[in-house]
Amino acid sequence: MQSPIIAGPPLDIETWKELRLRAIFDYCKWDAHCGDQEVLARFPLILPQSTVDEIAALAEALTSQALQAEEEILSKPNLLACLGIPTAIRDCLPGGAAESGRRDVRVMRFDFHHTTEGWRISEVNADVPGGYVEASGWNALVAAQQTDAVATLDPTQEYANAICEGLPTGSLVALVHATVYSEDRQVMVYLGRELQRRGMRVCLASPRNLCWRDGYATMRADFERGRPDFVVRLSPAEWLPGECDRESWAPWFAGSETPLSSPGAAIILQSKRFPLVWDSLSCGISTWRRLLPETRCPKEVQDVTNGEWVVKPAFGRVGEDVGICGVTNAEEYRRILKAMRDAPNQWVAQRRFNVSPVRTESGDVFPCVGVYTVNGRFAGLYGRAAHVPLVDANALDVAMLIRNDNGGGA
Repeated sequence: MQSPIIAGPPLDIETWKELRLRAIFDYCKWDAHCGDQEVLARFPLILPQSTVDEIAALAEALTSQALQAEEEILSKPNLLACLGIPTAIRDCLPGGAAESGRRDVRVMRFDFHHTTEGWRISEVNADVPGGYVEASGWNALVAAQQTDAVATLDPTQEYANAICEGLPTGSLVALVHATVYSEDRQVMVYLGRELQRRGMRVCLASPRNLCWRDGYATMRADFERGRPDFVVRLSPAEWLPGECDRESWAPWFAGSETPLSSPGAAIILQSKRFPLVWDSLSCGISTWRRLLPETRCPKEVQDVTNGEWVVKPAFGRVGEDVGICGVTNAEEYRRILKAMRDAPNQWVAQRRFNVSPVRTESGDVFPCVGVYTVNGRFAGLYGRAAHVPLVDANALDVAMLIRNDNGGGA
């Protein structure tokens, strides 16, 4: 099946260099290299509006079904162990329906791939998705150079709008992240700028700078005191017990009176083992069943090395530790298989699909289209592309644009 994605012509090198500097300084794209490789692609990827409408609607349906499933799983705590969630966290999750009353903000990014059988998703980043800097800044910068393509919604702005909704001017928003990682810091600095433009005060903090008193988040740092009115987390939920003491991490999962983004319960959907509990649910997940490839516990697969399966850790991110026979480096693949066999209940095997390549002037690439939702509504696109059918930390960040039919077409 022919891909609806096309590659636009590459930017000339001088224009690209200028935009790269603007991405770094205007949009906080500090990780413009991966090792010795530039990561910002010179070419954009372009979709027709009808395709964007299609995958946006699919992402909204996936979000709605996922949140219903999350609530049902919380009411059936026996399912949590199957998801590979650490015991300490399972013990903190509420034993019943999801907490209500808070004005939480939920952000998800679904990774779409156009395959020989149409659109498929490989996963959802439901806990602390990234890519905002690129999906906001690089999309906008490259779109400004085009006559026949435009950027879609800006996910950082959509996220900031959702956080600020209902907050009075001057409210304090704590931006909690693993402060040692520049790729996390850049997201929070950029999001902080957007919040400040909307009249908020912001505080960048580590998880250990936060505790809860009487259910309310409280800063415990020399640089900030008092109660934030909203807390945003970019540090992955499964990392929290290792980053700070219990009084600082447990309330993310239950008991917080302070509104959160994202609450710790998002770890349920973040687990790649989420499909393993579907048959125990009564809620409808028809869109998930249609778009996500068959997923099994590795113990149930006779031979994961026969080329038909992809192996993934339950909580891997950015393509980390994903093993594909014939694609992943052989030595790395052997290491991944050993880790999987040592702890199969922390891994999944997912049926492999064939991504439709897109031709560029520098050769074929295999794109991944990240589709954001904020509180269930479509919120923008994040483009990545690799020269092999595995999108990981070595992949390119690509401007994802919409063909401007009023401009004559791409």
